Amino acid sequence: MKLRQPGSRCGLLVGVLLLTAVSAPALRPAEAGRAAQPASAPGWGEVPTHQLIVKYRPGADLSPANAPARLQRLGAAAGEAVTYVRAMSGEAHVLRLPAPRPAAEVEAIAQRIAAWPDVEYAEPDRRLFPALTPNDPSYSWQWHYFETYGVNAPPAWDLTTGSGSLRVAIIDTGITDHADLAGRWVGGYDFITDAATANDGGGRDGDPHDPGDWITAAEAAAGPFAGCPVTNSSWHGTHVAGTVGAAGNNGSGVAGLNWVSPLVPVRGAGKCGGFTSDIADGLRWAAGLAVAGAPANPHPARVINMSLGGPGLCSAAYQSAIHAANAAGAIVVVAAGNNGSNLNTNSYQPANCAGVITVAATDRGGDRALYSNFGATVEISAPGGETFTGSPGPAPQN
Repeated sequence: MKLRQPGSRCGLLVGVLLLTAVSAPALRPAEAGRAAQPASAPGWGEVPTHQLIVKYRPGADLSPANAPARLQRLGAAAGEAVTYVRAMSGEAHVLRLPAPRPAAEVEAIAQRIAAWPDVEYAEPDRRLFPALTPNDPSYSWQWHYFETYGVNAPPAWDLTTGSGSLRVAIIDTGITDHADLAGRWVGGYDFITDAATANDGGGRDGDPHDPGDWITAAEAAAGPFAGCPVTNSSWHGTHVAGTVGAAGNNGSGVAGLNWVSPLVPVRGAGKCGGFTSDIADGLRWAAGLAVAGAPANPHPARVINMSLGGPGLCSAAYQSAIHAANAAGAIVVVAAGNNGSNLNTNSYQPANCAGVITVAATDRGGDRALYSNFGATVEISAPGGETFTGSPGPAPQN
């Protein structure tokens, strides 16, 4: 079935809001229960991890004096030594194994830890991976705004180009100093704890800039990024920020959907993606909630975009953070994912979490994009482009 242009003002505005989660090209930078989550569906390319998330039951002895004994018992359950990394939001804790292990092995370790009576839940700390008529010169290529199977943006822009009091947080790889984003973003924070993953010389800090997330063949073969895909830098956070809010009608570059609302960059992914624990903390912070060790967010967001994901049922840490963000008044928009898979039979998070708006992608002809996940968990579809397509010209067809 084709996705046709919305026929009402309500539909137009919803389309403008929800395109925050699709992957249509916008710009490029200048160079629950106690049991652990069950094993994810095979063949989805999940990379190894060396971290776990554990939440203890109320009444568990978490005193510093009991820490050595507690770690020893957890290590016995895991079958190998574990070290304590940090407390995270949602009253959970991050633990680390000596070295990265295949996801299935870490899931088995989490299940053994979850059987301990003092543990409420345990799960792998998985790595997740990362759209008025304007006068911008590249606007003519942005078919997803104005063609038959686009979002019909020009009539919506006649009604509004955004609100300065409504902020949009983008949890992704960070942001770059692109000319079309100058003056469009405020505040922000880097929530990546692991210095190697952050790739900026340190861990968490107040600088959300993206230094790049490349992985070399040598890095993928051994060391902390063993098993990670070899890739050039994605600059994905800048891409998404441009889709949401590249400056419009400024005679330069491309146009985003929203030209007024401030963007709040929250860095949760770096080299080889990002850990669930960091992204969940960033989600709470984006909504204006307190996160230990991070300053209060002076720019809490009404809309939070997460164009990232990975295999598995919805993490308990994610679900807790999403519920907390919803309770704080935030709308959480997530990507359905790019595996071309039916989400009715395969697991992909956070698309399968409750309390989110899950967005799939369509192509230039109005059909499902070949790569887009689909299924009952998808609330809406919007233009995302196509890599292999027979859709009509003019070029570029993406």
